[in-house]
Amino acid sequence: MGRKIINMHQHHGGSLENIEAIYNISQKLGIVKTVLLGISETRAPGYNSLVLEAAKRFPDFYIPFAGFDFYRLDVNDVERFYEQGFVGLKFNGPLLPYNDFHYFPIYEKAEKLGMPILFHLGIVANSRIWRDCDSNLMRPVYLDHIARSFPQLILIGAHFGNPWSDEAAMACRWNPNLYFDLSGSLLKYRKPEYLGNLLWWVPDGPYRSPDNTYAWQKIVFGADVSADMISDVINDYQKLMDALQLPEELRECIWWKTAEKILSKIPK
Repeated sequence: MGRKIINMHQHHGGSLENIEAIYNISQKLGIVKTVLLGISETRAPGYNSLVLEAAKRFPDFYIPFAGFDFYRLDVNDVERFYEQGFVGLKFNGPLLPYNDFHYFPIYEKAEKLGMPILFHLGIVANSRIWRDCDSNLMRPVYLDHIARSFPQLILIGAHFGNPWSDEAAMACRWNPNLYFDLSGSLLKYRKPEYLGNLLWWVPDGPYRSPDNTYAWQKIVFGADVSADMISDVINDYQKLMDALQLPEELRECIWWKTAEKILSKIPK
């Protein structure tokens, strides 16, 4: 196998045929593990149960994250998801800003259980299931507050906060437990130079990050597309890295090393 990839952002698609298609194409593309994101059954058509089924069918490949419904679920459901076999959570569509104190018991419970949280950030698709969402409640700067308040909780921000990527970058710099993917439309319209200017810090010097890392060590690969489009996202990531002439060590961090670090912290 050539290039190794860990996909940290993949939706189920709502059928077992989809999970087989994602698995099969991933084997050809060098993707060795995939975080599979659910949607709560309280939001039709939800499919958290199918995410668990996928993880049972392909236990060495799929990593199940439960979709959380802010309208109908609470902190007790975090424990329930954990007991069912989910190892992480996917958040979307809050009623209040993500960093509202009302949600802190949820974050505290996830931190205690060692469950990473992947947050949808920025604009959300205007589809029937998410038509009640207020995108302004999902700005990346809110993750800064959460990350500071729960330093042992792993947070992954989706889409680099699109369109508020400047907020995402600065929050990322200051919080060792906060990471981002570049999935969605971001790489289709943002030029590499734009992202290079935002992800600028290095391990040494007066403006380094607290954990002494390169900015690109905080970025992970995420597809967030159907099986037949995953290769296109890989190509977009590749073009970005080539344009910015990132060294091989940082490319490996983006493709799999940082994701492996995140996943290694999940309790077995």
